[in-house]
Amino acid sequence: MSWGKKITILYIGFVLLISSLVYISATNKSELVAKDYYAQELSYQDRIDAIANEKGLEETISFELLPYSIVLTYPGSGTAKDLQGEILFFRPSDASKDRKIKMDFNVNNVQVIHKQLLSKGVYRMSISWKKGDRSYYKEEIITI
Repeated sequence: MSWGKKITILYIGFVLLISSLVYISATNKSELVAKDYYAQELSYQDRIDAIANEKGLEETISFELLPYSIVLTYPGSGTAKDLQGEILFFRPSDASKDRKIKMDFNVNNVQVIHKQLLSKGVYRMSISWKKGDRSYYKEEIITI
């Protein structure tokens, strides 16, 4: 085989490689973590304070993954009805599968979230709540 044919084959291989990389990068879907990330960044000190408040609690909201549900439990003998908050299930790989659920504990301080609301995969479960004038925030990685 002559040098001309080898250079031509090498050049065609290079062009195919670059073309396939351009195609892959053009069809790859990249999403922002949040559409209002700038506004969230401005209020991040509030999030830091809420995390510190949660870490200062003797007992905090716990969760248990069961086969068909996620069970959140508010600790202690206090009532969870005076809590205001939400649970966000953030799916890093697909924003369309994110779910936001209002916090609604029953009289036994338990909230059950059925897994059928969520697709299988990895989620970042963010629990943010307010009791009185104090805010709290907790985050866990879970796999459904």
